[in-house]
Amino acid sequence: MPEQVPYGLRWNPNPPVTVVSLVTYAVAASVYTILSWLGVIALPVGIVGVSSLFVAIGFGIPFAIWFGGWGLLIGFIGTFVGAGILSGTPVLLAIPFGFVDWIQFGIPLLAYRLLAPRLGLHPLGRDVYTLKGFLFFLVFAVILANGCGALYGITILYLGNLVPPEAFWPGVLAWWVGNMIVTVVIAPILLRVLTPVIERYGLATHGVIS
Repeated sequence: MPEQVPYGLRWNPNPPVTVVSLVTYAVAASVYTILSWLGVIALPVGIVGVSSLFVAIGFGIPFAIWFGGWGLLIGFIGTFVGAGILSGTPVLLAIPFGFVDWIQFGIPLLAYRLLAPRLGLHPLGRDVYTLKGFLFFLVFAVILANGCGALYGITILYLGNLVPPEAFWPGVLAWWVGNMIVTVVIAPILLRVLTPVIERYGLATHGVIS
Protein backbone atom coordinates (compact mmCIF):
# COMPACT_ATOMS: atom_id res chain seq x y z
CA MET A 1 0.00 0.00 0.00
CA PRO A 2 1.50 3.40 -0.95
CA GLU A 3 2.28 5.80 1.84
CA GLN A 4 -0.48 8.32 2.42
CA VAL A 5 0.56 11.88 1.63
CA PRO A 6 0.00 14.02 4.74
CA TYR A 7 -1.56 17.45 4.67
CA GLY A 8 1.16 20.05 5.00
CA LEU A 9 2.75 22.99 3.24
CA ARG A 10 4.95 21.41 0.60
CA TRP A 11 4.74 23.48 -2.57
CA ASN A 12 3.28 21.03 -5.05
CA PRO A 13 2.88 17.42 -3.88
CA ASN A 14 0.63 14.84 -5.54
CA PRO A 15 -2.22 14.52 -6.30
CA PRO A 16 -2.22 17.26 -8.96
CA VAL A 17 -4.84 19.98 -9.29
CA THR A 18 -7.88 18.77 -11.20
CA VAL A 19 -10.54 20.61 -13.17
CA VAL A 20 -13.05 19.77 -10.44
CA SER A 21 -10.72 21.33 -7.86
CA LEU A 22 -10.33 24.52 -9.89
CA VAL A 23 -14.11 24.78 -10.32
CA THR A 24 -14.51 24.31 -6.55
CA TYR A 25 -12.00 27.09 -5.83
CA ALA A 26 -13.72 29.39 -8.33
CA VAL A 27 -17.11 28.79 -6.72
CA ALA A 28 -15.61 29.38 -3.27
CA ALA A 29 -14.07 32.65 -4.48
CA SER A 30 -17.45 33.77 -5.84
CA VAL A 31 -19.20 32.89 -2.58
CA TYR A 32 -16.58 34.72 -0.51
CA THR A 33 -16.68 37.80 -2.75
CA ILE A 34 -20.47 38.06 -2.64
CA LEU A 35 -20.60 37.52 1.13
CA SER A 36 -17.83 40.10 1.62
CA TRP A 37 -19.73 42.70 -0.37
CA LEU A 38 -23.06 41.96 1.33
CA GLY A 39 -21.48 42.05 4.78
CA VAL A 40 -19.92 45.45 4.21
CA ILE A 41 -23.02 47.11 2.73
CA ALA A 42 -25.63 45.42 4.93
CA LEU A 43 -23.90 45.58 8.34
CA PRO A 44 -21.54 48.59 8.24
CA VAL A 45 -19.82 50.16 11.24
CA GLY A 46 -19.35 53.57 9.65
CA ILE A 47 -15.95 52.73 8.15
CA VAL A 48 -15.63 51.95 4.44
CA GLY A 49 -14.87 48.26 3.88
CA VAL A 50 -15.61 47.17 7.46
CA SER A 51 -18.63 45.15 8.61
CA SER A 52 -19.98 44.77 12.13
CA LEU A 53 -20.59 41.06 11.44
CA PHE A 54 -18.47 39.99 8.48
CA VAL A 55 -20.25 36.72 7.67
CA ALA A 56 -17.78 35.88 4.90
CA ILE A 57 -14.96 35.22 7.38
CA GLY A 58 -16.85 32.24 8.77
CA PHE A 59 -16.60 30.61 5.35
CA GLY A 60 -13.18 31.98 4.39
CA ILE A 61 -11.20 30.43 7.24
CA PRO A 62 -12.39 26.89 6.42
CA PHE A 63 -11.63 27.60 2.74
CA ALA A 64 -8.03 28.40 3.68
CA ILE A 65 -7.66 25.36 5.94
CA TRP A 66 -8.99 23.09 3.19
CA PHE A 67 -7.54 24.71 0.08
CA GLY A 68 -4.16 26.04 1.23
CA GLY A 69 -2.70 28.64 -1.11
CA TRP A 70 -5.90 28.69 -3.13
CA GLY A 71 -7.66 29.79 0.05
CA LEU A 72 -5.32 32.77 0.34
CA LEU A 73 -6.11 33.67 -3.27
CA ILE A 74 -9.82 33.34 -2.55
CA GLY A 75 -9.42 35.69 0.40
CA PHE A 76 -7.55 38.31 -1.60
CA ILE A 77 -10.08 38.28 -4.44
CA GLY A 78 -13.04 38.46 -2.08
CA THR A 79 -11.67 41.32 0.00
CA PHE A 80 -10.16 43.25 -2.91
CA VAL A 81 -13.36 43.07 -4.96
CA GLY A 82 -16.20 42.58 -2.47
CA ALA A 83 -15.09 44.51 0.62
CA GLY A 84 -12.84 46.84 -1.38
CA ILE A 85 -13.81 47.95 -4.88
CA LEU A 86 -17.56 47.27 -4.65
CA SER A 87 -17.79 49.04 -1.28
CA GLY A 88 -16.17 52.21 -2.58
CA THR A 89 -12.54 51.73 -1.53
CA PRO A 90 -10.10 53.34 -4.04
CA VAL A 91 -8.30 50.74 -6.17
CA LEU A 92 -4.81 51.66 -4.98
CA LEU A 93 -5.96 51.23 -1.39
CA ALA A 94 -8.01 48.10 -2.09
CA ILE A 95 -4.86 46.26 -3.24
CA PRO A 96 -3.02 46.29 0.12
CA PHE A 97 -6.36 46.00 1.90
CA GLY A 98 -7.00 42.75 0.02
CA PHE A 99 -3.98 41.16 1.69
CA VAL A 100 -5.70 41.32 5.09
CA ASP A 101 -6.96 37.80 4.51
CA TRP A 102 -3.41 36.54 4.05
CA ILE A 103 -3.22 37.27 7.77
CA GLN A 104 -6.72 36.17 8.78
CA PHE A 105 -6.44 33.00 6.70
CA GLY A 106 -2.68 32.49 6.89
CA ILE A 107 -2.49 32.15 10.67
CA PRO A 108 -5.00 29.27 10.91
CA LEU A 109 -3.60 27.67 7.76
CA LEU A 110 -0.07 27.59 9.18
CA ALA A 111 -1.35 26.45 12.57
CA TYR A 112 -3.43 23.59 11.20
CA ARG A 113 -0.93 22.35 8.65
CA LEU A 114 2.22 22.64 10.82
CA LEU A 115 1.23 22.57 14.48
CA ALA A 116 -2.04 20.66 14.71
CA PRO A 117 -0.63 17.24 13.67
CA ARG A 118 2.09 17.54 16.31
CA LEU A 119 -0.63 17.97 18.93
CA GLY A 120 -2.59 14.98 17.66
CA LEU A 121 -5.20 17.13 15.89
CA HIS A 122 -6.53 16.76 12.38
CA PRO A 123 -4.85 19.20 9.94
CA LEU A 124 -8.19 20.05 8.30
CA GLY A 125 -10.03 20.70 11.56
CA ARG A 126 -12.52 17.85 11.47
CA ASP A 127 -12.08 17.35 15.25
CA VAL A 128 -12.97 20.96 16.02
CA TYR A 129 -15.75 19.97 18.44
CA THR A 130 -13.43 18.04 20.76
CA LEU A 131 -12.13 20.04 23.74
CA LYS A 132 -8.55 20.19 22.49
CA GLY A 133 -9.66 20.78 18.92
CA PHE A 134 -11.94 23.66 19.89
CA LEU A 135 -9.33 25.34 22.09
CA PHE A 136 -6.81 25.11 19.22
CA PHE A 137 -9.38 26.58 16.84
CA LEU A 138 -10.27 29.32 19.33
CA VAL A 139 -6.66 30.46 19.74
CA PHE A 140 -5.43 30.31 16.13
CA ALA A 141 -8.53 30.72 13.96
CA VAL A 142 -10.62 33.02 16.15
CA ILE A 143 -8.54 35.19 18.47
CA LEU A 144 -5.11 35.55 16.84
CA ALA A 145 -6.21 35.51 13.21
CA ASN A 146 -8.97 38.06 13.58
CA GLY A 147 -7.06 40.26 16.02
CA CYS A 148 -4.04 40.57 13.73
CA GLY A 149 -6.30 40.98 10.71
CA ALA A 150 -8.26 43.76 12.38
CA LEU A 151 -5.09 45.66 13.28
CA TYR A 152 -3.69 45.35 9.76
CA GLY A 153 -6.98 46.17 7.99
CA ILE A 154 -7.78 49.26 10.04
CA THR A 155 -4.17 50.45 9.71
CA ILE A 156 -4.40 50.26 5.91
CA LEU A 157 -7.68 52.19 5.92
CA TYR A 158 -6.24 54.72 8.36
CA LEU A 159 -3.21 55.31 6.14
CA GLY A 160 -5.63 55.79 3.26
CA ASN A 161 -7.47 58.50 5.23
CA LEU A 162 -10.65 56.44 5.50
CA VAL A 163 -10.43 56.11 9.29
CA PRO A 164 -10.08 59.22 11.47
CA PRO A 165 -7.56 59.00 14.32
CA GLU A 166 -10.22 58.86 17.03
CA ALA A 167 -11.90 55.89 15.31
CA PHE A 168 -8.75 53.77 14.95
CA TRP A 169 -8.99 51.62 18.08
CA PRO A 170 -12.82 51.47 18.12
CA GLY A 171 -12.55 50.29 14.49
CA VAL A 172 -10.01 47.61 15.40
CA LEU A 173 -12.19 46.43 18.29
CA ALA A 174 -15.38 46.37 16.19
CA TRP A 175 -13.66 44.39 13.43
CA TRP A 176 -12.05 41.96 15.89
CA VAL A 177 -15.13 41.25 17.98
CA GLY A 178 -17.49 41.00 15.01
CA ASN A 179 -15.20 38.62 13.16
CA MET A 180 -14.65 36.47 16.24
CA ILE A 181 -18.40 36.06 16.74
CA VAL A 182 -18.94 35.01 13.13
CA THR A 183 -15.92 32.72 13.04
CA VAL A 184 -16.76 30.85 16.24
CA VAL A 185 -20.37 30.29 15.12
CA ILE A 186 -20.03 29.38 11.43
CA ALA A 187 -16.56 27.95 10.81
CA PRO A 188 -16.69 24.99 13.26
CA ILE A 189 -19.92 23.75 11.68
CA LEU A 190 -18.35 23.81 8.21
CA LEU A 191 -15.15 22.15 9.42
CA ARG A 192 -17.00 19.37 11.21
CA VAL A 193 -19.68 18.69 8.59
CA LEU A 194 -17.91 19.37 5.30
CA THR A 195 -14.31 18.31 5.95
CA PRO A 196 -15.10 14.60 5.47
CA VAL A 197 -16.84 15.47 2.19
CA ILE A 198 -13.92 17.62 1.03
CA GLU A 199 -11.52 14.76 1.81
CA ARG A 200 -13.70 12.11 0.20
CA TYR A 201 -13.75 13.95 -3.12
CA GLY A 202 -10.05 14.86 -2.98
CA LEU A 203 -10.67 18.61 -2.95
CA ALA A 204 -8.34 19.51 -0.07
CA THR A 205 -4.80 20.44 -1.02
CA HIS A 206 -2.11 18.18 0.42
CA GLY A 207 0.37 21.03 0.12
CA VAL A 208 0.18 24.67 -0.85
CA ILE A 209 -1.52 24.39 -4.24
CA SER A 210 -2.18 20.69 -4.87
